[in-house]
Amino acid sequence: MSRIKILILLARILGLTNPAAFSQGAAIEWDTLNEEVRRLYQAGDHKRATVIAEKALKVAEENVGPPHPIVGTSLNNLAGLYQDQGECAEAEPL
Repeated sequence: MSRIKILILLARILGLTNPAAFSQGAAIEWDTLNEEVRRLYQAGDHKRATVIAEKALKVAEENVGPPHPIVGTSLNNLAGLYQDQGECAEAEPL
């Protein structure tokens, strides 16, 4: 199972996308974006997956703020994509 899929499942299991953390629309948008990241990653389109992961991070940061665990999940997803593409300098600060 891919790293991104595991992280998305973990976030769902932990309930990090519940309405108390996000508005319902933002939670749906975040889930949809992350599902697209997973699909693109599995299809081997890591560049496009990275663009969508950046959007998911922005949704998380704008709706719950940087200290929230869901932002950490988004950062980790993005860092994993960068690392898989050999872009360690981009991944490290995340």
